[in-house]
Amino acid sequence: MDFQIHGSEVWLSGHVTGSEYSQLLAVLQNNAIKTVVFTYSGGGNANAGYNVGELIRRRGLATVIRGSCASSCSRMWLGGVTRKLEGPNARIGLHGNYDDAGDLEPGAPARLRSWLPLYAPVDRQLMEQWIVLPHHTHMMYFYNDRAELCDRGACTLMPGRNARNAGFTTN
Repeated sequence: MDFQIHGSEVWLSGHVTGSEYSQLLAVLQNNAIKTVVFTYSGGGNANAGYNVGELIRRRGLATVIRGSCASSCSRMWLGGVTRKLEGPNARIGLHGNYDDAGDLEPGAPARLRSWLPLYAPVDRQLMEQWIVLPHHTHMMYFYNDRAELCDRGACTLMPGRNARNAGFTTN
């Protein structure tokens, strides 16, 4: 991912490669960061997502999405003590963890089931749906005012759902 420092914020964008934990740790050691801002990331390395999310929580940082943050990026964002979507099209994208062929990893649902509730009071029924989406092309997107289930860009609204009532945002 690309890291940019803007005052007390660090902005992250791009593909999650696996080096983000050490990069963020260095940024936090050398700067007075209060907020981690995610601009655009489709995810990448699953372990990096979990590890960065845990680091963010240990440091008591806030997280914000100003754009789109999906897959492993969502794990990072969920680490925030406070979590916010800024703007009408800001969204968090959630699905399970997938192998190199794009298929659901067998142990992924159990890992997500145990990890997610530690970081956000997620709607368990929704969680059970997205953690078992069968292929990496499936995604549940949550916005401030709506939610949708997508496969290869074809999306269906999920009536009455949004990031707040799904348990993701704190403000």
